[in-house]
Amino acid sequence: MNLLKFFVPLGFVAATAQADPVTVQSCGIDYTFDKAPTRAITLNQQATEVMLALGLEGSMVGTAYLDDEMPAQWKAAFESVPVLAEKYPAAEVVLANEPDFLFAGFGSAFSEDNLGSAQKWHDLAIGTYLVDASCKEAHPKDVPLTIEPILNDIEKIGQIFDVEDRAGKLIAETRARIEAVQTDPEGAGRTAFIYDSGDETPYSIGCCGGPALVARTAGLKSISDDVEGTWVDLAWERVVEADPDVILLIEASWSSAGEKRAYMESDPVLSELTAVKEGRFVTVPFSETLLGMRFADGVENLNAKLAELE
Repeated sequence: MNLLKFFVPLGFVAATAQADPVTVQSCGIDYTFDKAPTRAITLNQQATEVMLALGLEGSMVGTAYLDDEMPAQWKAAFESVPVLAEKYPAAEVVLANEPDFLFAGFGSAFSEDNLGSAQKWHDLAIGTYLVDASCKEAHPKDVPLTIEPILNDIEKIGQIFDVEDRAGKLIAETRARIEAVQTDPEGAGRTAFIYDSGDETPYSIGCCGGPALVARTAGLKSISDDVEGTWVDLAWERVVEADPDVILLIEASWSSAGEKRAYMESDPVLSELTAVKEGRFVTVPFSETLLGMRFADGVENLNAKLAELE
């Protein structure tokens, strides 16, 4: 995508001065921020939630691409920011809003099919940042994620926006909440099938992404933890053979938990699974499976729901 053909001088609003320029590396690319951005656009929900958790909605001029409902604690702040598109906005729309920073939750934002490469935006003096967990170069699909990527994101956004004290407190709080669940996991000793979508072929989780980390943190052993990748296609035969103790249903705009439960309960074979017969279903919002600000919510909520199954 040739961004220069869309670019005209737009008279960007002066940003808040920082004591010193800040150079941040995102997925192998360095960018130096001479000033804290004041006209940020977030391109996925998990990026938006990092900004809102740090109280940076006043530095945003746009957002896009919600996966599910915004949590109550950030809803008012979110509603103060214009939504530019249901999915990714066009480059022309982004430029018309005079941004000085683009923050994405998935690498697809900076693909040629969407907004074009991060470097092309840097050439226009517009900084970018990609959520750490979404950088494929840093996190191979056969290496399990840890909680460090989200803590790294909070730290770097804090540096970019000169709110490092806020970021430090949020990092400590997030780490403590996750470690509390790791210390007392209610899923210990249980197997689980994580069901995102699909009828003929169930779309589930692999060994190594954020969804697998949610399950692992709560002590669960996924029936597909030996499959490479973050999200993967499974065979129903594998699910039947495993007969998991618990079924996690992902709640998402493209596939509701209710629809998936109804499908399993009405299927003559799947309805005979122990977890289905005993109603051992747990609903997990999609945004709580990502390594973002709601990850701590996700592991706490999952742990509490697993305790209720006992």
